[in-house]
Amino acid sequence: MAKKEDKKPKTVEEIIADYQKFHHKTGKDFKDRIKKFEEMNDPESLHARQFSHHAHYTVFGKPGKEKEYPGAYNEAYKKLDKLLADDADKLEDEDKLAEILDTYANSFLQIAMGSSFKKTVEHAEKEAKLSKKELRELKGQLMGQFHIDDQGNPQNILSDQYIKGLKGKKKIELVDELRGMSEKVKESYSSFLHDKALEGLLSEDDRVEMAKYITPIFEERGFKHKKAHIMRNVREQQSHYGVLLAGNPESILQKNGYKAVKYQKKEKK
Repeated sequence: MAKKEDKKPKTVEEIIADYQKFHHKTGKDFKDRIKKFEEMNDPESLHARQFSHHAHYTVFGKPGKEKEYPGAYNEAYKKLDKLLADDADKLEDEDKLAEILDTYANSFLQIAMGSSFKKTVEHAEKEAKLSKKELRELKGQLMGQFHIDDQGNPQNILSDQYIKGLKGKKKIELVDELRGMSEKVKESYSSFLHDKALEGLLSEDDRVEMAKYITPIFEERGFKHKKAHIMRNVREQQSHYGVLLAGNPESILQKNGYKAVKYQKKEKK
């Protein structure tokens, strides 16, 4: 009797590994690699939603799986709740604020970085012999790739400057800060996983093939730009095509100079 196929859901690491099998350095044809890119950017893509859900569980916890996904927000909130009882109470102690944020970083990075985080901390403590404050600064740097401002700049949530900005805030304000930060981290982490899966699928060597491939698709979807696609590097072409595939692309593409045009099918000569 044939062995039943294992239907166990794939982890995000396994999903990323499957996409990386189509890295341009593997020698896969462009047509196979672009199909994989389209698969991820399909609005109905299960993988994209799995990344989004994983990011949510990492930040806010997963019901019934609290041991695996306690949630960085939840862990930090519990720490805050022990320190302040009433919503109007203020936290003036910078060391206590650092403890809350350190708890957040530990919970998040243990999942987001996995064994790499453990190795980093072990090296920092045993070999580099970092002080407690230096170790927090390091964790803040690691969090920076997942906590960015509106311009995309990394924000160190364990830096002295960040902590001083929270000093004296009421409990209810600190909860709002944690929630707002968590929403940003969730979105950044989901995007990070998405980008990691697609990393290297296409390269600058694909510029011509990419331009030839997407030009008729943009025309059929009713979008025209005064600049030909070949004039953009592959990263830009990939970005614009991803927007087109994602659904409801009008506003984003128009911001990038595209105009909506009526598609006229070309007659074959």
